[in-house]
Amino acid sequence: MPNAHDALALAKRALSYVKGADQASVAVNVSDASYSRFARNYVVQNIGSLATTVSVNYVKGKRIGSSTTGDTSDAGLRAVAARAADVASRVPANPEFVSLPKPGTATGHSKSVFPATASASPETRIDKLQSVFARMERSSLNSSGYTTTQSLASAVVNSLGLSAAWEGTYAGLEIKAIGERTSGYADFWTRDYGALDAAERAERAASKATVSNEPADFKPGTYTVILEPPAFVDCINNLYYGFSLGSIKENQDSWMIDRIGKHVFSPNLTIVDDWSHPLVANQPFASDGAPTKKVVLVEKGVPKGYVSSTYLANKFKEANTGHDGYPINAIVMPGTKSREQLIAETERGILISRTWYTRPVDPRTCTITGLTRDGVYLIENGKLTKTLKNFRFFTSMVSALKDVELGNKLYRSESSDAPQTLLVPDVKIAKFTLSAQTSFA
Repeated sequence: MPNAHDALALAKRALSYVKGADQASVAVNVSDASYSRFARNYVVQNIGSLATTVSVNYVKGKRIGSSTTGDTSDAGLRAVAARAADVASRVPANPEFVSLPKPGTATGHSKSVFPATASASPETRIDKLQSVFARMERSSLNSSGYTTTQSLASAVVNSLGLSAAWEGTYAGLEIKAIGERTSGYADFWTRDYGALDAAERAERAASKATVSNEPADFKPGTYTVILEPPAFVDCINNLYYGFSLGSIKENQDSWMIDRIGKHVFSPNLTIVDDWSHPLVANQPFASDGAPTKKVVLVEKGVPKGYVSSTYLANKFKEANTGHDGYPINAIVMPGTKSREQLIAETERGILISRTWYTRPVDPRTCTITGLTRDGVYLIENGKLTKTLKNFRFFTSMVSALKDVELGNKLYRSESSDAPQTLLVPDVKIAKFTLSAQTSFA
């Protein structure tokens, strides 16, 4: 598998070819990713890719040039360094640039490499899927999706003496259970492939696909809604953009403006950004190598903090939290009730499995719109009673999160609009607006 030592050695070798710069940095990213894709309860494809990228930033005065290559030979590294210098000589100066980050160390520790993931083979992944196929066949369902195992390494060095490296594993499973007119969805993302219970995820997807045979019409309106993690992370992801120093002070379009330190959300809501949480275990530095700090973003409903990059921290004379302008390690802290309890205590509401095409409408109120997909269900007297057709939703997350209950289990979940996974529980929102119903399930 890729390892931090080799990535760091490559970064240092590339930096040695940078000549004449006032400051310079090199970032190396290595990914060894394998996928087993399935359809109609059968593995149809095993694929893998091994990719290494080397990116050079070249600073001359306040002119900054960047170039990236996949050629790790000496000739390739010389060429990418020369291209970055050439770009720097041609671009306008950036008067707001101050400096690349200085050396520092992130505090904390987290296990990020798991042998069960690093050593997984196509046969391992196919074996993991057998329980999925068996569960689908018992209910005369088809399935589609994939499972993946990945090994990753990254390193950053710069001319100011900064040196940082990390390695980790990553794995996941995505299942869509497909009936004649209905579907059900479940996923699971983890650093440890051994912790992935495919049978449990298959049961979740299949049970939702068989709630009813025909998706029903339902009047749009404002309802109590339970968002499962894939739906919740996609919606709250838009809130996270407002935690950026750039949104607050540069673009001035953040919902946090005039709300920091005030009671805005339910006291049940606490959000932290913590790369070292065992279920997160991300690299402890930003893409430029600045060490990442733990940040309390919301504490018991009160917005408290925000994140910054090196560039923005220097520009606005704020502390550098070591983020690329976005809280990529965000965790919504769990509540006390299970998913089953949240459903059982709902007299009338709607369960949403997943959302997509989620977009901001007004960032100052974090009003978003998007579509549900892969399973919407009516809850009556604590039970799922009907499969519903999909909805377009239109709601303010600032308002929606004023009255929430949170599940007691955290899941890594991927937003369809963000390149990273975030940690969230199931959530029950008292008022969530479904603005229109589609004609399809």
